Amino acid sequence: MKKLTILAALLFLTAAFPYESQSQGVPSPYTPRLQTMFTGLSRPVLIRGANDGTKRLFILQQTGLIRVVQPGETSPTDFLNLSSKIAVPVSGGDERGLLGLAFHPQYAANGKFYVNYTRAGDGATVIAEYRASAANPNQGDPATERILLVIPQPFSNHNGGMMNFGADGYLYIGMGDGGSSNDPGGRAQNPAQLLGKVLRIDINVPAGSTVQYLIPPTNPFTGAGSVRCDAGSTSNGNTCQEIWTIGMRNPWRWSFDRATNQMWLADVGQNAIEEVNIISTGGGNYGWRVYEGTSCTGNDPGLCNPANYIMPAFEYTHSSGRCSVTGGYVYRGTLGSLPAGAYTYADYCSGEIWYRQNGQTVLVQDTPRFVVSFGEDDDGEIYVCYSNGQIDKIVRAKASADFDGDLKTDVSVFRPSTGAWYVLHSSNNTFRAQSFGLTGDIPAPEDFDGDNITDIGVFRPSTGLWYYFRSSDSTWGVIQFGSNGDVPAAGDYDGDAKADITVFRPSTGVWYTLRSSDNAVSIVQFGLNGDQPTAGDYDGDGKYDIALWRPSDGVWYRLNSSNNRFAAIAFGLPADIPAHGDFDGDGRADPAVFRPSTGVWYILRSTGGFQASQWGIDGDIPTTGDYDRDGKDDIAVYRPSSAVWYVSQSSNGAFFAAQFGISEDLPAPRYDKP
Repeated sequence: MKKLTILAALLFLTAAFPYESQSQGVPSPYTPRLQTMFTGLSRPVLIRGANDGTKRLFILQQTGLIRVVQPGETSPTDFLNLSSKIAVPVSGGDERGLLGLAFHPQYAANGKFYVNYTRAGDGATVIAEYRASAANPNQGDPATERILLVIPQPFSNHNGGMMNFGADGYLYIGMGDGGSSNDPGGRAQNPAQLLGKVLRIDINVPAGSTVQYLIPPTNPFTGAGSVRCDAGSTSNGNTCQEIWTIGMRNPWRWSFDRATNQMWLADVGQNAIEEVNIISTGGGNYGWRVYEGTSCTGNDPGLCNPANYIMPAFEYTHSSGRCSVTGGYVYRGTLGSLPAGAYTYADYCSGEIWYRQNGQTVLVQDTPRFVVSFGEDDDGEIYVCYSNGQIDKIVRAKASADFDGDLKTDVSVFRPSTGAWYVLHSSNNTFRAQSFGLTGDIPAPEDFDGDNITDIGVFRPSTGLWYYFRSSDSTWGVIQFGSNGDVPAAGDYDGDAKADITVFRPSTGVWYTLRSSDNAVSIVQFGLNGDQPTAGDYDGDGKYDIALWRPSDGVWYRLNSSNNRFAAIAFGLPADIPAHGDFDGDGRADPAVFRPSTGVWYILRSTGGFQASQWGIDGDIPTTGDYDRDGKDDIAVYRPSSAVWYVSQSSNGAFFAAQFGISEDLPAPRYDKP
């Protein structure tokens, strides 16, 4: 038996209220959420973009396979299979395999990419160049392998594996100390060894060169007594010219900050301390095996002088089941998933994922999984890889018609006869009444100021004016954009976490969008007279797609923002009401219709599967929203005849009913989503 809860029985018949009877809540612009993107993969250890303009994602699997995902798609295809070349990991804790992937800065033109793998037979680290197939850009060509560097490995662990191109165009390679424990060979402090270092090489060799890479002239160890170490080492007393930094234990995952070019390097500790270093220049010694974090290890007590080493930016201990740091990225994306400049990292064993900014650490989520790696796409959005074959994306948690910033949809109405708004805040059950609008206005509440709180807004067809009340500073704005007969369809079309003022003109089938990111106007011909706008993020790229539903034939039409591809899906009947939403929590809007004649909802989930649910009666208005804060939209209706809201919660199968409004009112969630 489902639980019925009457949350409120409030009926207000006039607009004679103060300007605002209750505060609207505290903004929560940086409340991140983990959104599952891929499952069923075999030991994913990295996901990244190629920065070639295609917006593809490349997934590195430790067992030897590189896979590629097209923008807007959910199923990867094989890009390059190197499983026959690598020392295949044989257990969950085996650190060998295909470990690193980096794309040439001019990949779009030359198709060159670089991999880091441990070689079958002897387990040596191999840095190799490959090219994409000339005939098919979604295939790597195995015949193009050019081996740049081979570094012998004395043990199976501490191989490092991460590679990145710096802003200087050089390839940086993270090398572990060669393994076992406590660096028994003292390799990390030995400048005659490439193990336990960060390396920097120039892969752009001239045609006909007798060497596979060049030494950048500004490398810090190129003076007297230095030599190339093509074989991984030189005789003791000499120094390898490839070295950028010294004293690393196992720099498994590290990255460059896109804005500052600083290297954020997470170095896995031994038994007590995990550390993260910020590296701006080469030549530094970061302590291992003399230091673990800021503590002397006792391995070389006579060398424990902190003045001789660079201490980590921050560290943490092996408390609460923590064991191994997994380095991430400094967030520079545009979707507002995290604060700009926040650094993400995790602990492999505890499953905790954090971000750190201004010396403060914030828990994103304590997951029940082993966190293997992070990844970054071309737009700077961040992903998380787990040992169970799952990849999540860090996204900005949000809900439609969320007027108090608690990430729940609020029960709310606009009263056309008085131009008043009434909101029941889900955070504290307080009531808000605000006069904002006139008779004939079309409610258009959206987050226009980017603070993660829905702003009250209206579109006035008679004048083509938009009015919106900013929740961030309690000021209001007005913009002339549109004409009589236009349908408001505001949403975040440019991915800057702010709603863009948008109208669909039925008479011409044209969409007009005023982008908040650059104040430019976008004009797109898409639709016919009689179509109903159903804009939303159907391809999961964090941007609204132009979309509509055609009642005459029950077909959904959309234009994906991720790849500009057109899609058409027959789903519904002429008398249905479109009620799209993200019902499965995967970040993609699902086509859905409410059939008034039967009170049945039909949902086509983007993750697969069709759902039919009896919820409502003829005359009800669908009010899809996330009322329970689980990241999934809930089936909901507003019944004008009784002014009662009925919500079926996706989180627990329970439902609630709330009396709020009068028969003439327009429910805000219905209009928050065009």
